Amino acid sequence: MDKSNRYIHLYSITACLIAVTIDLSLAIFMDRQSLLTSTISDLAAGDFDLAQDIGLTLVAMAIALSAFVIWTGADSDRRLKTAAILLAFAGPLIVLISLYEAYSKQDPDGPLIHYWAVGAIGFSISAALALIAWARSEAHPLFRWGTGLAAIIFLSAGAATFGVSNEIIGLVERLAAVALVLWLVGFHGSRLQKSS
Repeated sequence: MDKSNRYIHLYSITACLIAVTIDLSLAIFMDRQSLLTSTISDLAAGDFDLAQDIGLTLVAMAIALSAFVIWTGADSDRRLKTAAILLAFAGPLIVLISLYEAYSKQDPDGPLIHYWAVGAIGFSISAALALIAWARSEAHPLFRWGTGLAAIIFLSAGAATFGVSNEIIGLVERLAAVALVLWLVGFHGSRLQKSS
């Protein structure tokens, strides 16, 4: 493994850990916020929105870098190339949501792009993970089944946020986020382990 790929793997793991630390810290230590009721977007538009925006941007970059790693290792596999394109599409959408939230709170009559962007992220990431699990059918069962499970959890929890009570919406959304973060850490961690 060349040094650039090693740095990509190290960055992606670190970015996920930082983002989780930021989200948990904001939800636990801020007044009137909780992991149950406050969505990640709520915190991205709250008093410490810059911190949450940084965490979301770090994860978005990790997703984009994951797309690059998958693309470069895809050879002629169209499933992996499609998965890479979908992940590359999701990264900027996450940044768009994190940056747009602060402005939409100032202008409530502005365009409601949040729900469209969230839907597009949910579809693109879950479809990408499903394609990766399918394309890597010969991979270690833990990777294959873990990737498939992450796709199902991300899609199911993401879709559920449109219908669940506000009392648990933050928890349901974080279930989708945890599935994605665990997959990112596992994906990059396994490649780091192979290189050592």
